[in-house]
Amino acid sequence: MQRLADLWLGTDPAQRLRLRQTSLAMALMALCAPVMHYCVHIAQGERGAALWAWTVISVGGMAMFYACIRSGWSCRLTDPSLTQLQIAFAITSAAFGYALAGPMRGAVFPVLTLILMFGMFQLRPRAAFALSLFALMLFGTVMAVMAVRQPARYPPEVEVGHFLMLACMLPAVAVLTARMSSIRERLSRQRQELSRALAQLQVIATRDELTGLPNRRQMQALVDQELLRSLRHPHDFCIAVIDLDHFKHINDTHGHATGDLVLRRFAQAGQAALRATDVLARWGGEEFLVLLPDTGMPLALAGVERLREQIAALPFERPDGPPLALTVSIGLTGHRRGETLAQTLARADELLYEAKAQGRNRTCANPGEAPLA
Repeated sequence: MQRLADLWLGTDPAQRLRLRQTSLAMALMALCAPVMHYCVHIAQGERGAALWAWTVISVGGMAMFYACIRSGWSCRLTDPSLTQLQIAFAITSAAFGYALAGPMRGAVFPVLTLILMFGMFQLRPRAAFALSLFALMLFGTVMAVMAVRQPARYPPEVEVGHFLMLACMLPAVAVLTARMSSIRERLSRQRQELSRALAQLQVIATRDELTGLPNRRQMQALVDQELLRSLRHPHDFCIAVIDLDHFKHINDTHGHATGDLVLRRFAQAGQAALRATDVLARWGGEEFLVLLPDTGMPLALAGVERLREQIAALPFERPDGPPLALTVSIGLTGHRRGETLAQTLARADELLYEAKAQGRNRTCANPGEAPLA
């Protein structure tokens, strides 16, 4: 069944929706045809060539709409679903059906209402009013012609009553369609606003407000993902803890505004010094964490050393005084199979304290790796 559905509707979601609607309209037209034949048979006792021509054109026309959409030809148009054209065609078919139905012609009115309601969830107000006016004018013309040509079967006073009924019904349908369009647009705006709000909440939840770097929560999730990935497909990854040297002195001497500026500048410089695959996050205060995925110790050591050297060589400009010199201390470790992330992070912290104890502005790596200064 799924294969047949894909064959009939295709696999593109937007096309499937259009083809479902067109298939429904085609099915309704196919159901209306035998009802029309029944009405004509009851009224006249015979079915002439005009009725068969109406049947072929009505059902065949809807099949042509399906073919235009299924082939993708309609995608080049502003209305790929051909909704307005389908409704205009169905209205025209209903009007000629009215001329053929004779005494049973009142059955056409519910069908006409259904046709207009078919576009209620897609049409814009202007198109809805235009189609309602088109239907009123076309049916009015058919009623007038039939009243003149066959007054016995289409009494003028009855046709006037029918026309007045349509004149009340069709604008009401158009108004309802306009209301539905307004509701759709309002819901669309609300969905867009909700999407923007959710995106902002996502940024707030995962980004550090001051530096724009991933925050501790987001970094914890990224490290957890890297651990799971390393368990599925064994590979090395390293973690580095970075601390800005004498940052408290910068805050106490130059103020917190300067301290915030230093944090932002470090975040920018740190990201520029690392590879695109490495992740720098603010871990807390003046402490930062670097995740180096798919990286062994020698390459990781070279990467964090490059960052440390570039930070030490970079003058940190400030608007109210001479530039500041900044250095960082780094504890770098590789994750060991079988240990928890907490153990890996604790070892990186110990190496950081060792780097600070040795005089700062240096990297201390796993035991067995020589500290670099």
